[in-house]
Amino acid sequence: MALLFLALGLVLFLGGLRLMSAGMEGMSGTAFADAIHRYTKTRTSAFFCGLLFTALTQSSSLATVIVVGVVDAGLMSLAPAIAVIIGANVGTTFTGQLLSFHLYDYALPLAAVGIILAIFGKRRIRQGGRALTGVSVLLVGLKTMGTSLEPFISTPWFNQLLNTTSTHPVLGVAVGAFSTAVVQSSSAVVGMVLALAKEGALTLAAGAAVVVGADVGTCITSLLAGLGAGVAARRAAVAHLLFNIFSVLLILPLFSHFINVAASSATTLPRQLANAHTLYNLSGAILLLLFLTPFQIMVEKLVRSDYTKRRRISNVFSEVIRKWF
Repeated sequence: MALLFLALGLVLFLGGLRLMSAGMEGMSGTAFADAIHRYTKTRTSAFFCGLLFTALTQSSSLATVIVVGVVDAGLMSLAPAIAVIIGANVGTTFTGQLLSFHLYDYALPLAAVGIILAIFGKRRIRQGGRALTGVSVLLVGLKTMGTSLEPFISTPWFNQLLNTTSTHPVLGVAVGAFSTAVVQSSSAVVGMVLALAKEGALTLAAGAAVVVGADVGTCITSLLAGLGAGVAARRAAVAHLLFNIFSVLLILPLFSHFINVAASSATTLPRQLANAHTLYNLSGAILLLLFLTPFQIMVEKLVRSDYTKRRRISNVFSEVIRKWF
């Protein structure tokens, strides 16, 4: 029965997320494909373009898939595409920030207001009503998931898994990546982690590790979109994956310090987890934007247009360093 309610909560969460995304995208007025072609002249504007779109639609997968398609069509080069993808990673943390506040008790009033606006409002107001209704359904789904997870919290195997994840963050990253690859929504995985945090079932270290892994798991969507596409699209998809892998490799040696900073950022565990997610993505984004040129060179060398002349990965890295310095 608990698994049934967990599945129901997940369906409600994803349905609410989809409804909210559709409403927010309808309110934006401008198609994302047109926007990224128009507002991605610099790496900074491209970054904010990806950030704002994903913060509104809460689908970094959608943003990266569209970017892969636009790059494949020749409407955007690799450098701004990478910047948009980096921005999308940061934008997706908006869901965690929203859910970290205890808004569950306002789900029904939000739904009532959203339905009224969706029925009686004008075009943009109706879209806002849809988005508001989506938020309420999302909150109900999150509450349902939290309730369904309560029976598991007292089981020995579940506690053992969480304890192991706390002391071995690599396991937490693997759990987060696998869960997101299956569910196809990093926001849903973050939502489940926050639901567990609200019940006091996991530590900050365990939750942060799973949330970090969720960003890696979401790369599967863009990789699938890159299959069968041109070399430029494949490079954009691989850049998305490498960015998340590099971010994980950079944070793991500093994980204890990272947890200490997150712990000092708020007084409640859900807020600490949401801040950890934002801090992790924002730090990785700033670092990669600073080294965007060598990163782009590396991606171009790894995903070559002429597959008969591939070099070993070690030679690729040495060539990147030589060209940069």
